[in-house]
Amino acid sequence: MESMYEEHHPDSSIVECVWQGQATKDERYLVPAVEYWDLWFAREPTGELLAGLSGPTLGHRWLSSKIGEHSWGVQLKAHVVLPGVSKQLLLGGEQQLVVEAGHVTIARNAVPFPEFEDLGAFTDRLLELDVLRCDDEVRRMLSGDEAGYSERHRQRRVRAATGLTRKQIDQLSRAREAFGLLLQGIPPIECAARCGFADQAHLTRSLRAFYGETPARVLSGR
Repeated sequence: MESMYEEHHPDSSIVECVWQGQATKDERYLVPAVEYWDLWFAREPTGELLAGLSGPTLGHRWLSSKIGEHSWGVQLKAHVVLPGVSKQLLLGGEQQLVVEAGHVTIARNAVPFPEFEDLGAFTDRLLELDVLRCDDEVRRMLSGDEAGYSERHRQRRVRAATGLTRKQIDQLSRAREAFGLLLQGIPPIECAARCGFADQAHLTRSLRAFYGETPARVLSGR
């Protein structure tokens, strides 16, 4: 994306990433597959305020931006749920949120529309209102603490909370790790071995599906 862009990964129990971008021209840009919900906000060049909730995705996608558009948001960790909203129904999709009179409505709660610097306090407020909720059982499972759970129970609980299977989440995690290594200049064959891919061809298929890129293109563009 040819724009001003930044992201941070705070030490948070619910936030995976905080990001913002300012488009410097009309363009389309590639967004990789992720297992996270994205709660996003935008200010159009006209001043209009927008907000939405994007579901997890299993494929890369193209988004468009207009010159002067400012957008920001948070990616919520996979174990964070919004009661009453199904991640399975939002898989690969998006739910537009109502923005009115300086407030955004989420799960029937109208809360002040946040600027980028307000996102930390904003997500904390959503937790207080029970608009967001941590599924601690799923958090433990995703961290590798699976003691006391049957395989069937683990699969069912993870799928219900995240919209994805544990295998799909592991695939996304491996692809993200490999992408990061490629950006550091690590050769594809070494990335494949370090990230648990069967071979370099397996790595290439994964990056094409999740990032819309091949290892060679990532290396050349880093």
